[in-house]
Amino acid sequence: MQIIRKFSAAAVLAGLIASGMMAGAARVEAKGKGGGGNPTEAICTYLASVLNYPYVSSTVAQYALTLFEAYGCDPALLH
Repeated sequence: MQIIRKFSAAAVLAGLIASGMMAGAARVEAKGKGGGGNPTEAICTYLASVLNYPYVSSTVAQYALTLFEAYGCDPALLH
């Protein structure tokens, strides 16, 4: 039982680290453009690509949708 607890804690921690890296990478990508792009737009575009992916798991889709709404992204990006 303790192995399951350790594994679930590690999985949650890995998910948090991955989401932080995803947001950080999107911001760096937007900032790295010569025109000084909008970081929120880059994040919204990335989250839309995650949500539009046909094989995304329901957990990841729910988390991405929550972030999509929190950033105030345009629903037209979703198909």
